[in-house]
Amino acid sequence: MGYLCIFIAVLAGASKGFLGKKISDKVTTHGQTAFVNLIRMLICIPISLASLLIEMLNNGFVLDWNALLYGALSGVFLSVFLVTWMLAVRHGAFMLVSVAQMFGVVIAVVCSFFVFREKVLPRQLAAIGILVVSVLIMASYSTAIKGRLGLKAIVLLVLCGVSSGLYDFSLKLFTQYSASSISVLNLITYILASVGLSLLSGFSYKSDPFDKKVLLKRTVCPVMIMSVCLFLNSYFKAMANNFLPATVIYPINQAGGLILSALMSSLFFKEKITVRCVVGMILAFVAILLLK
Repeated sequence: MGYLCIFIAVLAGASKGFLGKKISDKVTTHGQTAFVNLIRMLICIPISLASLLIEMLNNGFVLDWNALLYGALSGVFLSVFLVTWMLAVRHGAFMLVSVAQMFGVVIAVVCSFFVFREKVLPRQLAAIGILVVSVLIMASYSTAIKGRLGLKAIVLLVLCGVSSGLYDFSLKLFTQYSASSISVLNLITYILASVGLSLLSGFSYKSDPFDKKVLLKRTVCPVMIMSVCLFLNSYFKAMANNFLPATVIYPINQAGGLILSALMSSLFFKEKITVRCVVGMILAFVAILLLK
């Protein structure tokens, strides 16, 4: 069941990333980025509410302080991740953002090791090491495709990776310490993220106004699909935490995303697949096999 959850989460995450890259040329400022992601959160709220209502009919409703705490944390980290991801993807190859998220894998795994004392098997350490090598190879491939990155792009990529890892770890904290359902977590997360993105959007709009109706009209369809993909990615990644340790969930999620991102980069964004890219994908696949 856990591996099925990861599979769905990877597909949803890769689809979300593809659509985000597609609209990145239409979303060019911090304010526009915050506004588009705010719309995503507002769409995710009723989806989460519907999911919660279904769960309430079947299993009842539980809300505790831990759910509020970890939901708030995940909302903050998700907001930072969404904004930095969409800004970062405009500064480099599409696949490079997935590479940056490897920082998040390390953060989530290390935090889970120290907080939950999750065992790390030798083959899992080997798999993570292979995945790191794969990431380095992919990074060199991306640099060859798009050239060297500037300081701003590097900062955005680091923030993207760190916020991704902390967001994933907040999901782990919730599943371990809260008796509430995952739909409760998602609902709180999206509400808190909406508040944060609304403030950021409003602040940015004052210094750099834009036509919100025109932007919404140009992006509404992909944003709606991205919202569904975001919900599915968050829901099933959190559910996987009930079955598998972080040393399995996050590396597999990242390796799978890395492979799909490279394939999408070639098929849809005409980023040439080189020998380095192929080697990187093969190593990522080997890492997945070792983690199973």
